[in-house]
Amino acid sequence: MSARWRTRLHLPEDFRIHDWRHSKVTNDLEAGENPVEVSANVRHHSPGYTMARYGHSRKDGARKLAASGAGRLGLSALV
Repeated sequence: MSARWRTRLHLPEDFRIHDWRHSKVTNDLEAGENPVEVSANVRHHSPGYTMARYGHSRKDGARKLAASGAGRLGLSALV
């Protein structure tokens, strides 16, 4: 990205387009968007790659889902 665009958009000097892309994928996944669609949108070769690369931010969501399921089964003490 040229310095002119960085200045015009009020972006930090060390900003890279890839940083923007990474934020977009992370935010989409955290918002609950379908990983298959997110992966296709950024042209990754597979949703598995997308989740392996960006899924780290979804650990809290996975824990909540596990706790919710366990609660419905009466097993909340196990989570």
